[in-house]
Amino acid sequence: MGEIKLVALDMDGTTLNSDISLAGQTRQAIQAVMDYGIKIVPCTGRVMDEVPRDILDIPGICHAITSNGAQVTDLKNQKVLYSNTFKREELQEVVEILDHYDLMIEAYIDGGIWTEARCLERIWDYNVKEEYWSMFFKTRHAAPSRDTFIDRILCSPVEKFNIFFRHQKERARLAEQLRQKTEMTVICAAENNLEINNPTANKGDGLKHLCGRLNISGDEVMAIGDSNNDIEMLKYAGLAVAMGNGGERVKQVSDYVTTTNDDGGVALALDRFILKRPS
Repeated sequence: MGEIKLVALDMDGTTLNSDISLAGQTRQAIQAVMDYGIKIVPCTGRVMDEVPRDILDIPGICHAITSNGAQVTDLKNQKVLYSNTFKREELQEVVEILDHYDLMIEAYIDGGIWTEARCLERIWDYNVKEEYWSMFFKTRHAAPSRDTFIDRILCSPVEKFNIFFRHQKERARLAEQLRQKTEMTVICAAENNLEINNPTANKGDGLKHLCGRLNISGDEVMAIGDSNNDIEMLKYAGLAVAMGNGGERVKQVSDYVTTTNDDGGVALALDRFILKRPS
């Protein structure tokens, strides 16, 4: 591991508390790290429109990696630096399979999210956690019909699909079908969803692209995450930190396990490895 020059932070389950707020101690640690001249980069499965203002408003955060690495954005200049979206034939392949299930399908398009109005109106039927309802209602674009929604998908640069299930037992079946019949990246990042990217899109790829632009090597990167969609990012980083609430696969590929997101795990890791303050 070289001298750390960049820290990539997952958001949900990592930097954010379970109530999707940003703790004061975490914000202070992030600011202190940037005061050392080290870059902090949100690296999230969220689309750009969903990256919390509490994060974006911290002075010095200049880049974001979103949609599981499918988009890299220069926040200062509001410019997309890298986009890794689905090809049209890949979209057709995915939609054909999804059409056989009772799902809430979200398509991440141009930094925003589209879904069907009928699903958005009854998100509780699709096991969306209540703490996310308000954000969903504020950030989703609702297509009035299924046909309109599919047309929007097939003619757009889709970064990612996020799927919620009315019947949770269908999640494993759909994931297996997608893996058997397509080359797509399929990840269960949370207990109630399924995320689909094109075959080459992942957080590690997005992070590698940004680091190349910034002339930073993987050995000079610290990454912190908790979920399966963080694994490629953690593998790329010279120092990989798993959250205490993270999955076993995440912990296995990491160099260190910190405390949980609700116990200030990110702040403690930044203190230990960069700020050198006692925990």
